[in-house]
Order: sequence, then C-alpha cells, then structure tokens
Amino acid sequence: MGRKIWNLSQQNKELASEIAERLSIDSFAAYLLTGRGIVNDEDILSFLAEDANLIEPFTLPDMQLAVDRINDAIFDYEKICIFGDYDADGITATALLYSYLETQGANVTYMLPTRADGYGLSIAVIDRIKAMEIDLIITVDNGVASVEEAKYIKSLGMELIVTDHHLPGDELPDCVAVVDPHRLDANCSYKDFAGVGVAFKLACAIEGDSTTVLSDYADLVAIGTIADIVPLTGENRILVKYGLRSFKGFIRPGLDALIKVTGLQNKEINSSSISFGLAPRINAAGRMAIPDKALDLLLCEEDVLADELAIELNEVNSTRHSIVNEIVEECIAFLNKHPKYTHYPVLVLHGKGWHDGVLGIVASKLLERYMKPTIVLSDKEDGTSKGSARSVQGFSLFDALTECSGYLNTFGGHEGAAGLSLNTNKIDSFIMAISKYAWSLENFYPSIDVSCKLKIDAISLELIDILSLFEPFGAHNPSPVFALYDLHIDSVSELGENRQHIKIIARKENSTITLMYFNIVPGTFAYIAGDKIDVLVTLDKNEWNGSIRVSAVVKDIRPSGIDDNLMVKSEKLFDKVSLKRDLSVEELDFATPDRDLCGNVYTYLKQTKSNISNYEYIASKVWGPLDNLCRVRIALLSLRQLGLINIAKDGTINVPNTDAKVDLFSAPVMEFLSSAKRG
Repeated sequence: MGRKIWNLSQQNKELASEIAERLSIDSFAAYLLTGRGIVNDEDILSFLAEDANLIEPFTLPDMQLAVDRINDAIFDYEKICIFGDYDADGITATALLYSYLETQGANVTYMLPTRADGYGLSIAVIDRIKAMEIDLIITVDNGVASVEEAKYIKSLGMELIVTDHHLPGDELPDCVAVVDPHRLDANCSYKDFAGVGVAFKLACAIEGDSTTVLSDYADLVAIGTIADIVPLTGENRILVKYGLRSFKGFIRPGLDALIKVTGLQNKEINSSSISFGLAPRINAAGRMAIPDKALDLLLCEEDVLADELAIELNEVNSTRHSIVNEIVEECIAFLNKHPKYTHYPVLVLHGKGWHDGVLGIVASKLLERYMKPTIVLSDKEDGTSKGSARSVQGFSLFDALTECSGYLNTFGGHEGAAGLSLNTNKIDSFIMAISKYAWSLENFYPSIDVSCKLKIDAISLELIDILSLFEPFGAHNPSPVFALYDLHIDSVSELGENRQHIKIIARKENSTITLMYFNIVPGTFAYIAGDKIDVLVTLDKNEWNGSIRVSAVVKDIRPSGIDDNLMVKSEKLFDKVSLKRDLSVEELDFATPDRDLCGNVYTYLKQTKSNISNYEYIASKVWGPLDNLCRVRIALLSLRQLGLINIAKDGTINVPNTDAKVDLFSAPVMEFLSSAKRG
C-alpha cells in the first residue's frame, strides 16, 4: 500500500525557447511540449491546431472492397446486420454505422453479444444471425481474429465484412473485406483508431465526404474513442475535439437524457465528463449483460423513452458500482487476514460467484491500492476460474501469462490488461509460477509522469488557459501533472459526508495555495499543520458563485525529502523478508531495525493516532534521513507480532495498555533476520 514513483519529465529549456520564438507560441506551452517529445514544427502546429485535415478513408486496407459491397447491398435491398461488441466502443460503433446506413436507405439491423456469448463472432451467434435471414454481416470493433467463424459464415451462404482495430493474427478471415488499420499491409498514416473510429472511416468512405459524417456522428466517435482508452493523439485527438464541440449544439435525445441523470447538465462536456460520467454508464449495460439497453438509448429519438432508458442505465451503473465495492471489500478482508499474499509480486485473488463483468474494474482498484499487477478470478461450478488482469508499466501481462501458459486453459490480452481462465485447483501453483517469473525481471513499479516543477506564485488563471491548449486529455495525452516541493501545511480540514475529502492550506515563503485531495479512504490521511510535504497536482478552473478561481487537485503526496528509488527498494525488500526469501548480507543489514528505532516507533504510536497504510509518514517522524522505510516497516511488524500494537480492519493502529516487558528480538520477523545473519 505504497504510492507511485514520481517520474519528472525531461524538458529542454533552450529548445523550448527556440520553438516558442520560431512558431510564436507561448514559452511555457513549448516547454511542456518538449517534455512530451513533441518538438517537430509540423507536429507542434498540428497538435495545437483547432481544426486539421482527416486522413483519406480509402487508405485503410480493403476499404474500396467494403464500400462497393455495401453499396451493392443497399441498391439490392439485401439484409445487412451490424455485429458489434458489448463495451462502449462497440456500442457506439454499432449505433454510428447502423444509423448511417439507415439514412442511406439500407435494409439494416444489428446485434450485440452479451458477456455470456463472449467477445466477437461465435458459431452460436452466427446461427442466430442466419435465422434473421441476413445476407451481409458487418462487424465493428471485432472480427479480425474470426478466421474459423468467417469460414462458417461463407458455408451458410452469407457474406462478411470485418471492421476492427485490434491486432490481427497470422491469418486474416476469408471474407469480402478486412478493414483494420493494423494490418501489416496497411499504408494509412494513422492507425490508433478505436473500433468506432474505423466504423466512422467506413461511413465517410461510403458518403464520399468526411465533413457531413463528422457533423452527424462526432459525439458517438468521441465517446467510444475516449471510453476505449486508445491514444488521444493524431486523428483521434481531432475527432474527439470535434465530438466535444458538438455537445455545445444539438444533443441527441439519448445522450441528453444521460447527461441529465449524470448531473452534467449546464456543464461543459469534456473528456473527463465522458470518462467518469457517460462512458461508465454505457459500459455498465454491457458489464451487466444488457448492452442493448445502451444501444437503444443512443438510437432513441423520443425524449420520454430516452429519460426512462437513461434512468435505467444509471441504476444499472449504481448496481455495478455496489458489486465492485463488495468484491473489493471481500478481497481486502482476505488480504488483511492473509497478508502473505500482499507480498507476492503479483496479486492473485479468487472467489465464488464474483460477477464476471466487473472483474477488470476490481483488478484496477486493487492495483491502485496495493501497487502491484493484479489478477481477479471468479470460481465456477465446473471447477474452473475465469477472470481479468491489470498491470503496471514494465510488467507485460501477455508475456507473463505466456510464460505460465502451462497452468492456464485460455488467455489473451496485451501488456496492461488480459483475460484468462484455469482450473481452480491450479491457482496456488499458478501464483508461484507467475511470482517466479516476476522475480526474474528487473524492478517494476507503478509510476506517475510529472510534467515539471512549479512554484506557487506561477499558478494562475492565465496558466490554466495555456494548459487548455493541450486538451482533450486522455491516453497518451494526459492532463499535465505538476510537482510542488517543500510546502508547509498551515491547516487541514476534512470535508464530505464520510470525511473522504481533504482541504489543505499550504504555503512556501510568502505564497499560499489551497489544495483539494478527493476520495481518500477516511482515516488514512496522516498529515497535520506544521508538516512539510511534496505534492503532485493537476490544475483547472473552478467556478463558484460567479467567481472563477484556480483549482489545485492533489494526485499524490509524500513527506518532503523522500527518495523514491529508496522507497521502491524498501518496498521490494520488505516483501522479500515477509516471504522469508533468501537475503544478501547487504539486504539483511538494510532491513534490520535496531532497538532504538523500534522504541521510537512504539513511542510515536502511543502518542499519535496512526494508520498502518501511513508507514512512510511514520518513518518521516521517527527516522531522520528518510532513507530506509524497510526498517520502519519491520519495526511495525515486530511490534504487531509481539502484541504491542493491534491493527483494526480499517488499518487504524491501536496501542494496548501494558507494563509487560518484551524482548523485541523475539518477534518472528526479527528471529528470521537474526537466523539469516548467522547463516
């Protein structure tokens, strides 16, 4: 339960100054651009442009073949089925292509799979489509891997056009066209589209004009692109800009209703509004096995029905949220009871009856809490377990699962996310196998990219206007994060019904700043007036009662003077000690606290209410150099093993009254270290 490493971007001040002068742009904007590796004049002007040209849709492979076949189907009034996916990308792609083809007079219908059907085409799904007397199937956001399914479609007398954005395998489906920018033979200048982006390019190709299609469907493209977390670079960034701008004009009834139930009416719709407001509610329908409800909402043209569907999706999202929290709490309770599992390099958790549709979200939440790659599995009645995995930079899940494939029934995915299944009775062996693989790698640890250091007096509304040039924010184009160092806390206030928000007034020299820290676990914020801190913040405008001010939102916080590299070294070593793995002489010395340190920790805990998650803060109070968190954690563990402190379910440290004398070195962890030193 540590925190992320702070990676300070490497800007080039001289280059930034040259760029600013040459291109007549703001010098701070140029400074941030160099930190993002955007230094070519053409790339800079394209990045900052309000409008830019879109790539020619016919540069995508097989686009002409797809357009010709679809035009023939429209002319002959053949029955077309758009087959999508159950996530927000697949749902918006289906809505876009279905709506567009309907305006062209096509005889078109659609089908979305449920999670029970699984991702993509299957024999059962194809049989259902055949029963609808379909002539032409067009996939969106899936299909490039459907090699066998394409053969089956052909055997039934139907034809298939694939539009997809996933990486193809060694063999492409045998069908009319495979429109995928990631094909090896693709020569399009931009490839990172979401599924809805590829569907959009198909509609543009049929129309023969991108402008018209963009004006009608940019909102759907923006939602699907942001929701699928594809890079917000190049054309994706242009499409999302158009899409966000479209919310200032006519809003389709379904989205208008969804905006209302999300509480976003009368507010500017930006990438965050979609990421945390609209997209989760669309995704929730797919996660809870009713993706058609979300599609019905996007296609709805009646306000009353749209309101009803939006309310239903909002309730489904609340249910999803409750299910996620229940599973997360169950996982945390298990790890509190069996802390050994928190010390393995990869968390693997499983339970009966866990909802398949939310396991990826659960894994993400646990990763954020424990700072480790996380796999969450649902145990099935047939003796198998199926689930999702999420990872940190530097640890490829696909490579790890490939290495451990002998324990698995199925797996797939990429570096950061994956799905897998295995026999439940193999989970313990799998944990050891993936741990051994992880231990063989160089250190990997979650990190957060920091744009640059800032002084408080440099923060202003004018600075926020400069940052707006970098919008919309998303994957590969995150909101700038700034580091403020050596701040002195003047006051701390708890806000919110459950005290889950913290307001900090801090200063440095003669400058003062108000910091907001949202949605922390109540009772885990340790800092008080008088402490010195370093913080990471994002900056935005906050309008309240007609007044506009700068809003500084805390993304991370640490005691001033902490060395992140030593923090990671301490975290890794503490895990090693906790699992009683072999330690070098240097590691033994680095890990072992002396009697004075243990005494200082105990005295501090008797005097101050603390939480076990705040060991970094505790170390800052009892260990001057702040260069060894591991010894402080070992001291805390020793005190706990000897009964000198107790840890409540919420992590609160309680110190029972006792006059008993104990030998600190009789704690099991200290005995292990002493025995290891003796060899």
